[in-house]
Amino acid sequence: MDYCEALKEILKHNIVWIEAQSCSGETVMILKSGCEGIDELFFHSSPVKLISIIAEEKAGKEMLNDILNSDNYILVVEGAIPKNDELCNFGGLTCKELLTRLSEKALAIVAVGSCAVNGGIIREVGGLGVSEVLNKKVYEVPGCPASDKTMVAMLYSVLQKGG
Repeated sequence: MDYCEALKEILKHNIVWIEAQSCSGETVMILKSGCEGIDELFFHSSPVKLISIIAEEKAGKEMLNDILNSDNYILVVEGAIPKNDELCNFGGLTCKELLTRLSEKALAIVAVGSCAVNGGIIREVGGLGVSEVLNKKVYEVPGCPASDKTMVAMLYSVLQKGG
């Protein structure tokens, strides 16, 4: 199976993608993959749900409530989780609260990019990696930004294992 086929297969599954404190590098890498119809798959027709602190106004609490009431999804986290709760909020929840609540029903958790893996470049000012916030198994894809092919390989592998 080639890269674009694997990505299209991944995007047929329930994915909740959180963008915490991030430059969006991993999202951009996926969107720049060159796969036909990727923007349509990622943003319109797939069960992928993107939660971004910069898109709260457009996404809103209704989408967040739908996501919090769903289950059977892979949780993907892009960006660091700040120690200072005032720096990252969505729908009245801090990033830590949102991450914790979403991790409860996730089949698997995947941290993509160095910021999500270990706090990355903002670690020195209080950024934490996902595994530092959660006491759960977290699959990690390091890099700044993480390689689109490595992210897809990890997500495909996690889905093949059934979460």
